[in-house]
Amino acid sequence: MRVLNNFSSAMARISVVAPLSLLAGCEKPANDNPLFTLGEGRSWTYRIEISYDAPEPYVDRSTITMTNLGRVDLNGVETWRRRSDYGNDYWLKIDDKGVHRIASRTPNDKVAVLDSAPRTVLPAKLSKEEKWTTTTVPYFLKRRNEWPQEFKYVDRFRDLTMTYAVEATDQKVSTPAGDYSGCVLIKGVTPLHIWHEREMTYKEAPMVNLEWYCPNVGLVQLERHEPTTARFFQGGVMRMTLLRTKSL
Repeated sequence: MRVLNNFSSAMARISVVAPLSLLAGCEKPANDNPLFTLGEGRSWTYRIEISYDAPEPYVDRSTITMTNLGRVDLNGVETWRRRSDYGNDYWLKIDDKGVHRIASRTPNDKVAVLDSAPRTVLPAKLSKEEKWTTTTVPYFLKRRNEWPQEFKYVDRFRDLTMTYAVEATDQKVSTPAGDYSGCVLIKGVTPLHIWHEREMTYKEAPMVNLEWYCPNVGLVQLERHEPTTARFFQGGVMRMTLLRTKSL
């Protein structure tokens, strides 16, 4: 869920955004993607567990619920709005190229913040030859003895390019919400240029994102691996697992 959770990277703000008009009615796009449905009234609740590496390992646990709010006209563009229970809003567009995020809003924003370019969530063509990129930040990787602790607030880690590809299209996934088959596994990789204590040098280490999308459900599981390459860093694994989903 790289573009639709409270770990999203900061976006450039535009000075003027037209008013947002929510169009009434329980509906969905004519070309709705069964792997990432945008139909109004659907919601998903996930368990989030961040397992931090040693030394001083610990697990941070929380939940998040995402809800589709329906069709919205945003600056003359038909979009579909999704909101988290953290108060973050996301505007998504679907076309013949796939599902894309085009704007977001945090609880501190008065208006939507347009993305500098559409951010692909899922391409329409899901073959192993298909690749796409978007920007990201480390979600939870942090420094023990420096401020700010989180890498995502350090300038050179704010707009990292992650390259995505279809890893598999026949996955089976078991979650508390149910057992699913025919799922698509998307893998994203970003090389982090970071200090490695053992070799006493800066070099690249992969930051890896794994996402499982299942037909007529959507995202059912996500893993983010962020490396611990020195004792004064702390990374680990974030797992996001579907607990339940419901419709109006």
